[in-house]
Amino acid sequence: MPATPTITPVPIDEPSSTGSPISIRDVAATAGVSIATVSRVINDSHAVAASTAARVREVIARLGYVPNPMAKVFSSRESHIIGLALPRFHGEFMTWLLHGADEEATRLGYHLMMTTIAKGEDGSARRHIIGSLLIDALLVVITEQDDPLAEDVLASGVPTVVLDTDMSAQGLDSVILDNERGTREAVDHLLRWVEPGSLYFVGGPPQNFDTQQRSKAFAAALESRGHQIQPGQIEMGDYSLEWGKEWAIRMSRRGKLSGAVLAANDKIACGIMHAAEDLKVSVPDQLRVIGFNDSQISRLVRPRLSTVSLPMAEMGALAVRTLVRRIEHPNAEPHCAKLQTKLLIRESSTAIHF
Repeated sequence: MPATPTITPVPIDEPSSTGSPISIRDVAATAGVSIATVSRVINDSHAVAASTAARVREVIARLGYVPNPMAKVFSSRESHIIGLALPRFHGEFMTWLLHGADEEATRLGYHLMMTTIAKGEDGSARRHIIGSLLIDALLVVITEQDDPLAEDVLASGVPTVVLDTDMSAQGLDSVILDNERGTREAVDHLLRWVEPGSLYFVGGPPQNFDTQQRSKAFAAALESRGHQIQPGQIEMGDYSLEWGKEWAIRMSRRGKLSGAVLAANDKIACGIMHAAEDLKVSVPDQLRVIGFNDSQISRLVRPRLSTVSLPMAEMGALAVRTLVRRIEHPNAEPHCAKLQTKLLIRESSTAIHF
């Protein structure tokens, strides 16, 4: 794991005792040094030559510059604040993750500061929290292995735990879901009623780590039974009701909206079920459906949706514990923790009512 660099904060300016709005820029300009040099002098860094440090201190005293005392807290990295950077997703998946992380951080004496990773008008991601002077360490949700955000995290040197994507090979502790187990249980369940050639996987974004893992596990489960995946048996789209409806309507036009389908999340699955209802295709008699997440919608839709439950609150809590261990043991070998998933069987995949 890369060594954690010394992070020198730029103090937040306060008015001088005379009321003049003296800034750190004024000090730097008067002393003929950079703002970073002034910050290092304020924080007693040994990286500044003694003569330069003496000149900067003389200017500080002469101008009456007063740095924010909180800068000392930030420079000592003792803020006890953990940053949590989430992609701009809405729904229970992130809500439960945040809940679990916040409770565990509080229990361990840390505060959680959350931000979403938005995109600017130019399409570039705004990732200000990474490397922030405010945080001791970082939890970050990365959903795609080739996300440019991963490079920023690796370059920051901030103690980091990655959620949802395994980056342990790159030197970062990671916490992920056991997508293989959940997918295999769902496939085994559906194959009790349908032939492998009549079982479909409807995924989310093709670059998404969870979708990739679930589609690979789906193909492996069928191939282990001697079935070769056919064109159209695995399709990718996005995590939305609309994509589920689109897939179902297209399959109906081909005369193939029957058998069974494993959807990469509950929204896709419910979109498929809504379209099936409109098309007079009975669930589960003609089409058996399973989703992922065990979101609230899975219990409200009728028939109730069978789904793979994900331990999101536990994932958030484990990520915080892993991060605190990383803070306390910065040279430990990075590892990846995998949390178990569980298939919940409801009416959408079996004619038996529970």
